[in-house]
Amino acid sequence: MNNKERRIGNIFGATGGNHAGMVFDKNYLAPALSTMQGGLRQPMIIVKDESGYPRPTDSTMNPVLFGICIHEPDIKPITNQIYKLKDSLYGKQDEIKSTKLIREATITKNRTINKSYTEGMVDIATSYDTAMFAVIMDKPQNQIVVPDQHLPRQYYLLLKKIEFYCRRHHWGKAMMIFDEIHEEADRKIADAMTGFLFKTELGRSFDHILEMPLFVSSAVTPSVQFADIFAGITRHYYEQGLDARSPETEFQKWLKDLYDKLYSHTENNIVKSLDGQEYMEYGFQHTRFLDYHTRENSVLTKSE
Repeated sequence: MNNKERRIGNIFGATGGNHAGMVFDKNYLAPALSTMQGGLRQPMIIVKDESGYPRPTDSTMNPVLFGICIHEPDIKPITNQIYKLKDSLYGKQDEIKSTKLIREATITKNRTINKSYTEGMVDIATSYDTAMFAVIMDKPQNQIVVPDQHLPRQYYLLLKKIEFYCRRHHWGKAMMIFDEIHEEADRKIADAMTGFLFKTELGRSFDHILEMPLFVSSAVTPSVQFADIFAGITRHYYEQGLDARSPETEFQKWLKDLYDKLYSHTENNIVKSLDGQEYMEYGFQHTRFLDYHTRENSVLTKSE
């Protein structure tokens, strides 16, 4: 081993200085990472929540799994803006769930505070360099059976979108933050996610998802409330059929305006599957197939 460093190049094309992405000769020394600041090394915070659940007994017709990507340095100013918004409208910091916000009463009964809060939350999130991804599902006719320690399909579809987004923009590790359900359900998701990342060929190809999901209470974590509200907006948008027709009522027009703002912060990526074929990974994906797929099934690496 030579006791000097030997720089080979930079995967991002940067020259000079100690930039992120530097590649050093393995037979020489290489400098250690200093701090998680600048140079595309900041951690990405991924906040995830659901609106409805894909099961026959659920009242929702188009359950949604939603994720919003936030740069770690933006968490503090975003949290501050959410605090000020709630304080100005409600005078308190209680969580307001999307079920109380995204409904016709917010428009027809002129409940302007809830309307202003919903619009304010959308405006805050879209005023930053955030990225949003969603998996929109159809209500299944039969119960979906997911084997123990396997990740439900909608989760891995969302993870794919986040991984490809971080890879394309050369971001660092993405920390997944989930709205907690209860200990048993949270443990199952954590175990399944870890199993997916370490035991499957697709999961092992991911290098931007931090292998340590966190589960927090949305009632005391303001940024998690983004995902709850945005999942609700997306679900109602599809349940109103606005993906296939123009809005007619005031509620539908309001929904479309909100949805369009969210959609403007997603991106579609052309990526290669494990067999080398290119396909489009849609940021907002409406999937009708949630049955568990074995590794041999090629649908595992394709988007509908």
